[in-house]
Amino acid sequence: MHRSLRLAHCSDIHLDSDYFGGDWNRQRRDRDRAQFDALLDAICDEQPDLMLLAGDLFDHNRASEETVEWACARLAELPFTVVMIPGNHDCLAEDAVYHRHDFVGAGLHLLHEMDGRHLVLEELGVSVWGRGLVDHHPGHRPLADAPGRLREDLWHLGLAHGVHVPEDGESRNSSPIHAHEIAAAGFDYLALGHIHAARDVSAGASTAWYCGAPHPILDEPGSFLRVDLAPGTPVTVSVRPVPPVR
Repeated sequence: MHRSLRLAHCSDIHLDSDYFGGDWNRQRRDRDRAQFDALLDAICDEQPDLMLLAGDLFDHNRASEETVEWACARLAELPFTVVMIPGNHDCLAEDAVYHRHDFVGAGLHLLHEMDGRHLVLEELGVSVWGRGLVDHHPGHRPLADAPGRLREDLWHLGLAHGVHVPEDGESRNSSPIHAHEIAAAGFDYLALGHIHAARDVSAGASTAWYCGAPHPILDEPGSFLRVDLAPGTPVTVSVRPVPPVR
């Protein structure tokens, strides 16, 4: 029998960002960190059982050791479990931050295996599936051959980072996530990253969403998602704002 469960779903934090060709500087670093703190404070207010981080915690694999250690320490301080995957910005290249730092030793759950892996959290009654992103290109399909439910007594959760493709067929997008793949996996909830806007892309029996990003971008406010799962009822997804940092 499933237990009730509350998730927080976030993505695309982009610590140590150098967007738009600008030079990295301490002021930008501090702004990124302050926005991440604002995100974590807002998430804590929702009192989730589990946080899913769907990629791009870092803006690139050149993120400083100081920033990587700071981020791990902040995540390890949270009063709930964190499960995360790499994104396209912090992909598993040879110089990846995930090779240079021991995220498991920091108390975090990182799903980075190229073929994917189920992580079972018995205390929460969930299994979380995700795979590592090594190279962001059209041939990489984050949900290709994603396995179905591991056990009937566990919530079936997924993590993926890429571009949603609503129609069947080939796509020129890098890391395409096809609607038919979402439907076939049958996730109770699939946490997606890469699109910096909150969007419902559910398909079949799978509830699937992009959560947006904590930074406001153009007309999109900063956001994360609160997700409530309860036996015998539809999944409830609520878009939650992240206070902007000036």
